[in-house]
Amino acid sequence: MHLRYFNVKHPATATGYTSEDIEVGRNYAWGQTKADELLRDIQSTIDYLKTLGEVKKDTFGCIGFCFGGHVAYLAASLLDIKATASFYGARVTTTTPGGGAPTINVTPKIKGTLYAFFGMDDSSIPVEQVDQIEAELEKYQVPGRVFRYNNANHGFFCDRRASYNPQAATDAWEQVKQLFGQL
Repeated sequence: MHLRYFNVKHPATATGYTSEDIEVGRNYAWGQTKADELLRDIQSTIDYLKTLGEVKKDTFGCIGFCFGGHVAYLAASLLDIKATASFYGARVTTTTPGGGAPTINVTPKIKGTLYAFFGMDDSSIPVEQVDQIEAELEKYQVPGRVFRYNNANHGFFCDRRASYNPQAATDAWEQVKQLFGQL
């Protein structure tokens, strides 16, 4: 299993789960992507999907893990996104891809339901940041929930990582099915 990072400059960079591979992925994700490009790509995908006859035109959702969890939070600000599952999206409160104001600042634009999933043993996302995300979602009355899993670390959902936590992953998946079942 490989992580894949897609961006304009490097369309399909694949890495694994060693610490060196993760660092390569981080460099691509944080150093070479930009929030506005990500949002344009996501909106373009939605616009294309709307042209397909078998697609419900008003029921788009987004799910992301790690950097993708951050991107999912960002994408939740798009009007077409009705449900978002953001798994352990690091740096939401401190930065945005490509620089600029932290992604947490898009919270008032979120109109759909957002579920955010965090492991409480995740050193890359301090509890204070999880609290800040939850407070912003409540402040702007964004429907959804923040799920906190004790004894779970970053990547708890991925069964290819040492941090895999089957109990947390199972519960989180049930929550995701419930979220997207509402679409």
